[in-house]
Amino acid sequence: MIGSLRGKILEVNIASLLVEVGGIGYVVKVATPVIASCRKGEDVFLYVHDHVREDAHDLFGFLSCDALRMFDRLLSVNGVGPKVALTVMSAGSVDMVKRAIMKGDLALLTSVPGVGKKTAQKIILEMKGIIVEEGDMQDGDSEVVEALISLGYGASQARDVVKGLSRDVVDVSARVRAALKRLSK
Repeated sequence: MIGSLRGKILEVNIASLLVEVGGIGYVVKVATPVIASCRKGEDVFLYVHDHVREDAHDLFGFLSCDALRMFDRLLSVNGVGPKVALTVMSAGSVDMVKRAIMKGDLALLTSVPGVGKKTAQKIILEMKGIIVEEGDMQDGDSEVVEALISLGYGASQARDVVKGLSRDVVDVSARVRAALKRLSK
C-alpha cells in the first residue's frame, strides 16, 4: 500500500498530477487547492490514500496529514466514495470543510458537484461528533479509534472507550490493546 510519494511533477491536469518517483510516473488525483499550489517541474511530497477496487487502482494525494485524515473520515460516511470525498475536499481548506460540518452548512456541502441534500445531511450527522470529540483526544487517539472501527466496533463506542483510557499510556499500539481490554469486559 502506498502511503506517500515524493517526486517531481511532470504534469498538472485539471484534477490530477503526474508525479515521477524513481523513474515511475504515478497519476495522483488531487483536490483543487492542491492543483492551485503545484507547478510542473517542482518537487512535491504528497500523503496518499491508495484506493484499490476490482476494476481500478487510484491514488488520492494531499499536501497535509490533516487533509488525508479528513478525506479518510469522509470515506467512512455511508454513501460517500473517494470521488465525492475529493470533491468535498475541493470546496476549500480542511478547516473550512470542518467548520461547514460543525455549523451544519448544507449550502457549502451541496454546492459540491455530486453531493445532494441527503448526502450532505449524512456527512454532517455522521462527522459532526467525530470532529467535536477530536479536540478532546490526545495525539494518536484518532488512530486508535480508527483501528477499533476497522475491528468492527461502532464509532461512538470506540470514541467512548478511548476517552476513558489512561493518559499515561501514549504508544498507539498499547492504547489499542488497553481499549480492547476495556471492550472485552
